[in-house]
Amino acid sequence: MRRGRGLLILSILIGAVIGSAITYIFGGLFPSGPVRSFFFKSLSIGFDGLKISLGFLIFTLSLWFKISIMTIISVFVVVYLLRKY
Repeated sequence: MRRGRGLLILSILIGAVIGSAITYIFGGLFPSGPVRSFFFKSLSIGFDGLKISLGFLIFTLSLWFKISIMTIISVFVVVYLLRKY
């Protein structure tokens, strides 16, 4: 059975949200050490402070992605479950 790209993108977004929630919830429960830093430390990718001025209106845009190992694992699990069912 073939699924659409929209459903795949939605499953990636849902997996990323679930993984981020797991990172924030369980990241504070684990003691400091190599396991916590491996699974729950996030890598920030993005840019900050793009300013667009139209004279009477100014837009400021910034976009950041915070990616952790738990986010990647949860994305793979959600995509796998989507393909399986």
